[in-house]
Amino acid sequence: MPQFYDESLLDSDEQRSSSTNNSLSDSSMEGRPSDGSWSVSEFLHQTDSFFKTLGPFVIYGEISEIKNYNHIYFKLKDSSDGSTLDCVMWQSYSHRLNFVPKSGDKVELSGNISLFTKNGQFKFIAHSMRKLGIGSIMERLNELKRKLDAQGYFSREKKQIPQFVNTVGIVTSADGRAAGDIIKTIEHRNPLINIILYPSLVQGANAPQSLISALNLAIEHNKCDVIIIGRGGGSFEDLLAFFDEDLVKAVAECPIPIISAVGHEADYAFTDFAADMRAATPTRAAEFVSSVLRSDLYYSVEQYVKKLTDAIYRIYDYESMNLDHLCSRLKNSSPGMYVENISKQVDLLVNRMDRASSDLVTDFERRLNSLKGRISVFEPSYYIEQESSKVKNCLVRMNSALDREFSQARDRLNFDHRVLSLNSLIDKKVSTLSDRLNSLVNKVIQSDTDERLNTLNQTYIRTVTKLTSLNPLYILNRGYSVTFDENNHVVNTDSLKKGDVITTMLCDGRVKSEVIEIQKNDKDS
Repeated sequence: MPQFYDESLLDSDEQRSSSTNNSLSDSSMEGRPSDGSWSVSEFLHQTDSFFKTLGPFVIYGEISEIKNYNHIYFKLKDSSDGSTLDCVMWQSYSHRLNFVPKSGDKVELSGNISLFTKNGQFKFIAHSMRKLGIGSIMERLNELKRKLDAQGYFSREKKQIPQFVNTVGIVTSADGRAAGDIIKTIEHRNPLINIILYPSLVQGANAPQSLISALNLAIEHNKCDVIIIGRGGGSFEDLLAFFDEDLVKAVAECPIPIISAVGHEADYAFTDFAADMRAATPTRAAEFVSSVLRSDLYYSVEQYVKKLTDAIYRIYDYESMNLDHLCSRLKNSSPGMYVENISKQVDLLVNRMDRASSDLVTDFERRLNSLKGRISVFEPSYYIEQESSKVKNCLVRMNSALDREFSQARDRLNFDHRVLSLNSLIDKKVSTLSDRLNSLVNKVIQSDTDERLNTLNQTYIRTVTKLTSLNPLYILNRGYSVTFDENNHVVNTDSLKKGDVITTMLCDGRVKSEVIEIQKNDKDS
């Protein structure tokens, strides 16, 4: 419990002790009041009775600090010097009013003065009230409101208050309840929010400039996501600082989102219109900036982490599949894979060529063995041996030519049909020769042997010579050649054009060339 120290109290104690010693003898005076003195209650009642004999009075002024309950309690203010008078209008009189009185109204009252005996408070009891018009303060405020509205301070585009707030700046009195309510509410709802208090005056003549300085300091620091400017409840005069023109302009021009929270829910100030948001009370402002609770924030972070993780895995899977697809495409289109495919095709063609060559050799051997068997049936033996020797020589020569042809068969597979045509021709000629040999043998049997043999020998020589001349390979040995196009077709001047690639087959190989010029022979020549 605080203790107070005052020298005047010591002096009065000493005087009281001396007077007590002087009056010890007069015991009859001790314990009772002096004659003619009044108790407090008697004095108040006497004074109240005296006041009631005065009046009635008619006074006028501006209403301030009005409170409407069953009865109306308010103060009447003199705009000239600021003098105030406590007033009350009982319900029995207030229900007769044809308007709702409010702070700032200029009214005329009729009534009496009274003294409340419970607390000795002097009041004016109003029996009637007549509205004279708006008071001078309200007139100035309305004029200022129209001016600021015309300049666009109230109709400007409001900044969005961020949903997630990290730091809150509070511009208010450090000793007021507003700061404590805001801090307590924010710390209870979300203690993760940082709070910076910029203390200032909120009442009095110096309050507007103090609020502007604190607001400018918050803007200069640039650490706040949102600023709350305001104060707790009070009389209309107590809130006048938040009607100041310079403060309203500073609030409207604040680059940081700002919330105005002045007084109670029924109170309005010009800063409410200039701010980005108006809160009914400082506590409501604190609840708004901490709308995201700590539990909500933790839950949101968990959800964002989950979504981010899912998105990362989803992107990773997609990119992995895309990478595998690209690697597969790269592998399939790589030079190594292309060479490998070409090699497989070459191996397949070589195998097919080997099989075709082997089948062709086997067929020729079979045909030759058949011819040998057919020739061996002819008689006489001498003729057979002599002719067989010649045939063997022809066969040796033919085998040599076939061997050369077989060695070239790997490079000209598309020429197989021509070789088959040659085999058919040879078969036909051999069959014809066999028939003629049979005929000759029959004639030899029926005629002179020597003459017949000589004739047969000559015929055979002519036939072999003719057969040899019909061999397409034999004519190449004489300097001739055969020319094919790209499709292995025998060409002439009509089937060629400039720039075509042709293949010329010689007796010992092939030559590829490009057509540079075509000259046709005259049909007459």
